[in-house]
Amino acid sequence: MRPIAPEHYYRNFLHPKFWGAWLLLGTLWFISLLPYRTKLRLGRRLGLILYGMRGSRYKTARGNIRACFPELSPHEQEEMIRKSFISNAVGYMESTIAWWGNFEVFFDRIEVHGKEYLDEAFARGKGVLLLGGHFSIMDFAGPLVNNTTTFNYMYRPQNNKLLNAFIERARRRYTNVGFTKRQLRDMNKFIADGNLVWYAPDQDVGLKQGVFAPLFGVPAASLTTPAWIARETGATVLHLSQFRESEGVYSLYFSPIIEDFPTGNDVENATRINQELEKAINIHPEQYLWLHRRFKTRPQGEPSLYD
Repeated sequence: MRPIAPEHYYRNFLHPKFWGAWLLLGTLWFISLLPYRTKLRLGRRLGLILYGMRGSRYKTARGNIRACFPELSPHEQEEMIRKSFISNAVGYMESTIAWWGNFEVFFDRIEVHGKEYLDEAFARGKGVLLLGGHFSIMDFAGPLVNNTTTFNYMYRPQNNKLLNAFIERARRRYTNVGFTKRQLRDMNKFIADGNLVWYAPDQDVGLKQGVFAPLFGVPAASLTTPAWIARETGATVLHLSQFRESEGVYSLYFSPIIEDFPTGNDVENATRINQELEKAINIHPEQYLWLHRRFKTRPQGEPSLYD
């Protein structure tokens, strides 16, 4: 287990401004003690409550799903919104297993698809860039992936410094090395030395380091960073997605290797990554993080999807 970074020492977070976060962590710790099926029932109930509140996250999910699945009827779109709230709330309950619980009991029930593609990637003798997306099982995916291959990752630190410290300390249970966006040079060297890093670039952070590329036919601000990493490191690139299949059964899907990547065209590179994400989402559409404003950045003159 890697050492705790000094900035993650809990003694840094005794000020009253962190007491709310401590209360949240205490609640999550208590939830982690509950039986697995109770966690799932609690998550489903929480998801239905949040769905019924029709808050800002509802408007976000509605805008995303209407834009990405216009072929669905209004009733079908609404049902996907409802299932998305339930799925993501259950994911928070499952994450408590990754942070405090015994996740090894699930290893015999992991369904791994496309492991041969990952094996082929390593056989090429280069580092591996494992692109991903934000699916609802969230941190619980970490132990599942680490049971299949050594799990190293790139992450965006949480805004709340205590929550960030807690999550990074908890991830030491099932990961090897983590890199922030400020450690890209170190990460590139790590990949170039023949290691694997997982990175989910499917968040809208604007166009400063991105371009518009279609996602389900909708212009999406898409990072050019994955192509830059692949170019700098010579890494073999493929996509990973992870899902809840049934009670106690989870799945990992490794895509075929993304060949001839990157090209010299940023839009083409981002489009290929979004196409892999689309394929993954279509496996279990309700388990994607539709609660994120994926299309927050809009082409000039185009209205918001979230009004």
